[in-house]
Amino acid sequence: MPTAGPPAGRQDHPAVTAPSFGAFVAAAAAAGSLVVQPRMGFSDPAEMRRGLAATRAAGATTVGTLTIDSYTRVGDDASARACLDDGVPLNGYPITAHSAERSRELLAGVVGAGFPVQVRHGSSVPDGIIRALTAAGLDATEGGPVSYCLPYGRTPLARSVENWARACELLAESAPAPRAPHVESFGGCMLGQLCPPALLVAISLLEGVFFTQHGIGSVSLSYAQQTDAAQDEDAVRALRRLAAEFLPAGTDWHVVLYTYMGVYPVTEHGALRLLECSARLAVRSGARRLIVKTAAEAHRIPTIEENARALETAATAASATDATPSGEEGDSEVYLQAREFVGAVLSLDGNVGRALRTAFARGVLDIPFCLHPDNAGRSRSYLDGGGRLRWSATGAMPVRPDGAGGGSLTSWGLLSALHGMARIFDGSDPGDLDPRQDPGVWAESGATTAEAAAPAPEAAPAVSGNPPQTAPPAPRHSAPALPARPAPDPGEEMPYTTASLAPPADGPVTPDGTAAAAPPPPPLGEHLRTPALRDAMLVQQEALHAARGYLRGQGFVELLPPLVGPVTDPGGRGAKALDVDYYGRPYKLMTSAILYKQASLKGFPKLFYIAPNVRVEPPETAGTGRHLVEFHQIDVEWAGADRAAIQTVVAGLLSEVSDHVWRAVPEVLERLGRDRLDFAELLSGKVGECTHTEAVARLRALGHPQSPDAEIDWQGEKVLSLESDRPFFVNDYPKGSRGFYDREDPERPGVLRNFDLIAHGGYGELVSGSERESDYATLVTRMRESGENPAKYAWYLDLAREGISPSAGFGMGVQRLVRFLTGLDFLWQVSAYPKLPGVVAP
Repeated sequence: MPTAGPPAGRQDHPAVTAPSFGAFVAAAAAAGSLVVQPRMGFSDPAEMRRGLAATRAAGATTVGTLTIDSYTRVGDDASARACLDDGVPLNGYPITAHSAERSRELLAGVVGAGFPVQVRHGSSVPDGIIRALTAAGLDATEGGPVSYCLPYGRTPLARSVENWARACELLAESAPAPRAPHVESFGGCMLGQLCPPALLVAISLLEGVFFTQHGIGSVSLSYAQQTDAAQDEDAVRALRRLAAEFLPAGTDWHVVLYTYMGVYPVTEHGALRLLECSARLAVRSGARRLIVKTAAEAHRIPTIEENARALETAATAASATDATPSGEEGDSEVYLQAREFVGAVLSLDGNVGRALRTAFARGVLDIPFCLHPDNAGRSRSYLDGGGRLRWSATGAMPVRPDGAGGGSLTSWGLLSALHGMARIFDGSDPGDLDPRQDPGVWAESGATTAEAAAPAPEAAPAVSGNPPQTAPPAPRHSAPALPARPAPDPGEEMPYTTASLAPPADGPVTPDGTAAAAPPPPPLGEHLRTPALRDAMLVQQEALHAARGYLRGQGFVELLPPLVGPVTDPGGRGAKALDVDYYGRPYKLMTSAILYKQASLKGFPKLFYIAPNVRVEPPETAGTGRHLVEFHQIDVEWAGADRAAIQTVVAGLLSEVSDHVWRAVPEVLERLGRDRLDFAELLSGKVGECTHTEAVARLRALGHPQSPDAEIDWQGEKVLSLESDRPFFVNDYPKGSRGFYDREDPERPGVLRNFDLIAHGGYGELVSGSERESDYATLVTRMRESGENPAKYAWYLDLAREGISPSAGFGMGVQRLVRFLTGLDFLWQVSAYPKLPGVVAP
């Protein structure tokens, strides 16, 4: 590889050279420069080299980054190598898949005393990465036994502690003196946001002590910028003070600050303003290194040029900021709480690894909102009216909840808090240096004041998961709305449905913004005796008989569906798959058999299931009348079909089922109050059609605030459904609103070749379907774009690599179909053994 040219852009910054990563940062600090660093990783060595060269040449004091890809992070080296062989781009540099010689060639002429490089990865099993980076001549990395375990997966904490102890010792052995191996704790970030700073400070410090106990003499302690500038400054100062108190004498250490790791602003001015705030925070608080974010962060993986601009923007803001003179500092609230955490953990065992395991087992350390099995899950936090992070519940931790507490945090309140920073910075005037300082801005973003946090006397108790009963104030400036409330649907093709988060003025509400009206089912014995259920089951029996007859007549073969598997459809936002211990392996109950339908095309080009599915929906959906935890669907797949062909099957199936039921049990339908005239258009074969864009325009014209980038929300479905006299297809949903398996239109990027079928009469969505994506490389890319880890889908991707037939298919919810036919109000009325979300039932 050619030697990189001179770093021309760095002439305005002091020339810094040093023999190691930690020494370089120290030398930069002595010269008065903040070191800035990108997150950057490319699978192609030439592109990775170009990124490092651009980082080095930026007008800033920089260090480089090799960010590792997702396959390598989880130890799936074979998949990483297969992607390289197939020319499939990865989301990072697969350092274990490339040879050491190849990596050394990449680094030659770029890395040196004036430009060290760090490997960033996110692995709880880092041995292979450590061996590869040291073989390439590098000796700086990041991670930690807690911070690279709890936020990322289900690796037991005890195993992660063992893995990281071994990794630190391996790094120390593989990079002997005069090299000075360096490890950075990721503990200052954890879940990225909504963790009060004292706990982040404590975990970062404790991981730093852990590293030194296992042979590492140069460490950095991290802290991720949070919501309040003053609280953040207290946190970084507390971390520095605790490091001086607890790290062994002679340890080379510094504090690294992460630009905000939560939901990021979507506007360029908002993103850049937040980055500049983090740079000023780093200088004022004494952090020596800053990990930046770019203006593209909320939209996609940044380019090399965008990373370079972010580095220079941060450096410019830092150089214009005066450092607060060091001196005697008082005991801030953050320092006192963090010291309580550190002292409590270190009192458990002299070995920090064992102490960390015990602390989490006893709940002495407890990360709010963390779902890892080794986390107690009893702590909770909230944002107060000034934007500071507070404790509302502390479980067994050695600190107390704050003052008035946070009240009952609702799902609406949680989403408001998660999106608060993005809303404030996106909605700010471009000239605001820090819009968080504006009076009342946090109240506008849904933060909880101390007064509001405490329940009012005589008030009805809050319903968990429901939004507040008054709408939040309008923002001062125009800003993007909060993302739509997730609303999982039992339709097979529905990863999620969206709805407005703006709550009604009063009364209990459901996630679609409507009044909660669905009563719970009676006790099972009483329910099974109801005449309405018996009538519904008679209709269901005839509907399934007709469906099977129609599909067989069209050449489809019925297969019995799988019930468990290593992975299932990623499912709805807010809905979860149930885990099954399958001979020691974590399997899932099927939320949808869509992946198996595609796989089955290898032997059955036209197939269908009557498939049971299980989705653990959010408890707040129990009152919608639209959701069950257990449901069934008619799953159909057809090799070689396009959308038009599969929609013909959908329309024919619905028409045939409706006609058969009216011929077979007319008296039952009439007893339930149905009128054959309501089905006249459908029975004559008439089905409507519109595009998603047209549906959005219609809803907006009617005053409904439907997002153009999301699925039609529940209220929107109902509005359109009530306007129509026949079922109708909604085609062409935007990319990002559905799963990775929905095919993108090659002639219209950003538009999916998918559809919903909406029933008329207010009954909403009955069917979801799509042409399928079958290309291996495109599937991997789409998985990553949707936040899925391709490694989870190894068996499916192996089949895709061999070749899966292009196809189209759909899922028709059985219970929704029966509800539409019978006209009953709630899904539980058409289920013999209904299980509502959050309701324990036999």
